[in-house]
Amino acid sequence: MGKILKVLGWLVGMVVILVIAAIILIPMFVDPNDHKDRIVAEVKRATGRDLTISGDIGLSVFPRLALELNGLTLSNAPGFNGSEFASVKHASVRVNLLPLLFKQLLEVDTVQVDGARLNLAKSKNGTTNWEDMAGGKATGKKPGSAPEAGKSGDMNLLAFTIGGLNINQASVAWDDQSTGERYYVDNIQLETGEVAPGEPVDLKFSLSAGSQKPAMDGKLSMTTQLVVNPDSQSVGMDDLDLDVEVKGEGLPEKGVVVSLQSDLSLNMSSGTLDIQDLSLESGNLKLTGRLEGLDIQNNPSMKGELRLAEFNLREWMEQFGMPAPDTADETVLEKLQFSTSFVANPEQLQLNDLVATLDQTNLRGKFEIVDFADPTYLFNLDVNSINLDRYLPPPSEQASPPAGRPGKQKGGEEQPLFPTEMLRKLKLNGTIRIDNLTVNNLHSEAILVKLRSRDGKLSVDHEIGRFYDGLLKGDMELDVKGAKPRLKLNQSISRILSGPLLKDLTGEDTLLGSGDLEMALTSQGETISQLKRGLNGDVSFDFRDGAVKGFNLAKMIRDTKARLSGEPIPVLNEPEQTDFSELTGVAKIVNGVVNNQRLHAKSPYIRLEGSGKAYLLEERLKYTIRPVIVNTSTGQGGKTLEDLKGIPIPVKIKGNWNDPEFSVQLSKILEEQQKAKLKKKFDDKIDEKVSEELEEKLPEELQDQLKDKLKNLL
Repeated sequence: MGKILKVLGWLVGMVVILVIAAIILIPMFVDPNDHKDRIVAEVKRATGRDLTISGDIGLSVFPRLALELNGLTLSNAPGFNGSEFASVKHASVRVNLLPLLFKQLLEVDTVQVDGARLNLAKSKNGTTNWEDMAGGKATGKKPGSAPEAGKSGDMNLLAFTIGGLNINQASVAWDDQSTGERYYVDNIQLETGEVAPGEPVDLKFSLSAGSQKPAMDGKLSMTTQLVVNPDSQSVGMDDLDLDVEVKGEGLPEKGVVVSLQSDLSLNMSSGTLDIQDLSLESGNLKLTGRLEGLDIQNNPSMKGELRLAEFNLREWMEQFGMPAPDTADETVLEKLQFSTSFVANPEQLQLNDLVATLDQTNLRGKFEIVDFADPTYLFNLDVNSINLDRYLPPPSEQASPPAGRPGKQKGGEEQPLFPTEMLRKLKLNGTIRIDNLTVNNLHSEAILVKLRSRDGKLSVDHEIGRFYDGLLKGDMELDVKGAKPRLKLNQSISRILSGPLLKDLTGEDTLLGSGDLEMALTSQGETISQLKRGLNGDVSFDFRDGAVKGFNLAKMIRDTKARLSGEPIPVLNEPEQTDFSELTGVAKIVNGVVNNQRLHAKSPYIRLEGSGKAYLLEERLKYTIRPVIVNTSTGQGGKTLEDLKGIPIPVKIKGNWNDPEFSVQLSKILEEQQKAKLKKKFDDKIDEKVSEELEEKLPEELQDQLKDKLKNLL
């Protein structure tokens, strides 16, 4: 037995000596450069490409198994520009041999790669310059096919370490001749510390990139502490610091600079992604938050929180060379911030607990997008106060309109008023509540708006609780399914103060008083002119205790009477307005023409009826009002109009409704006045004659009947 053990020991010793001798002697007598032709031939057989090795091949075995390659070039596929598909100036790798043999521990020194280049391309007919290489055919299986049973894990390495990875001046280019697109990534630098399973690795990475269509250039740099754990299939990036700088077409002149910091953890076995302490900065913009991903391999979803710190939007835009919008108020866009929690997946996005601030406006609520492929927008928002006029372009001085029909454009057609194609696809359902709103210089409070849109039909239900001391309610429907948009509007306004409303809207309070207004309107068309021309519906109004400013009806009648009588026109210090205690009317609109046949007004001294038409497209009036003096002891007119009591006085109103012409019909006044005087004299004569001659001959009852018959003759 002892002899057998001695023989076995001797044999093992001899094997070890022979192995060590081979490791030492093989590099001394075997030069790998003598095998370049064979290597080139094998590559040609396997890929169909020409491999050029212009540098030396270095090989050593002990104490490290080391391979060094220099000057490798692989030719491009036929028909593609450029002679190189891939090239490497220098590459080297060293493996500690003894730990590999005796401990099954793979210990690799720093892997060095310098000047690696890869040129990828697609021809005009859609073929690529790597399709001709026989990848995967050697095994007779498709690339990526599952390994055979019992074959996986044959090496059973207990562990591995890599002293580091150092890649310098690498580049990748992509040339798509079918689209004209060309992208490149060059100056790739990668440097790592020692790599071991489950142990943190310091990593530095940087590159430059660009494209021709669109023309863009950029730089990227990243540092992090990387942790890779094969057992749990997890990757962690602690203290991630990523900086990106991009310039080019469609971007600000000075480019965009973005900096991102975070701690990231990806676990493939559980399908989770965790991003903590996220911080993204660009100029004075800073976004922070946290994100959590679930089932990221099969049905990915994300949830988390985001917060945009307060910053000056106008300064940020100027910092990146973007012109700030021209606004009526130059102090807007100086304060922007928001925060929200969110849930997202490939089909939808939910923003919950949304809080945003723009200047003095605060917004709260929730917002949701359902089905990104065919999105539906859902929202419920509350706004405290906003003045939209501050964000509109500043009012410019308008040149005087050219002579011609008002409302008619010259030098081009009107632009469509509605984004028809967008509205046909729009699907939304939401509610907006606004405490205070200013738009077009109109002020509203306690606003509730409900919006719904689907299948090309947009409906807006709205209610304003305080609108110039009144209440406004209504609904609007816009239907763009057909060739021409169709508009339907129902509006009810009650107890509104017309003076302040018109003052804010037009700059002139032409109508004073408190009143009600009802409208039911329809129209169709794409432009304002078409909508005016196609307007139809009904309007009614009822105003109390007010005045129509711009003309004094009593003064107009009084001056006309003075001219008629040859008397001097009285000069009185009184306002140019016509007072009323009631002003009511009903109008019907047909194809842009407002037909008002029922206009009534009352005041302590006058009763008024009127009728006429307003032409919306031409913006002109054609109207007749018939005031009747009923009381001259008080009110406008006074006793100077005593002899006009009870006489209808036609007044014509015509011309542009912004500056109409008023004229009193003098001939009618004269005719009615003379007729009244003659009638009074005739009545007096009849009373006198009948009383004198028939007093004793007829009973009193018959005398009265005879007087009435005679008076009616005139």
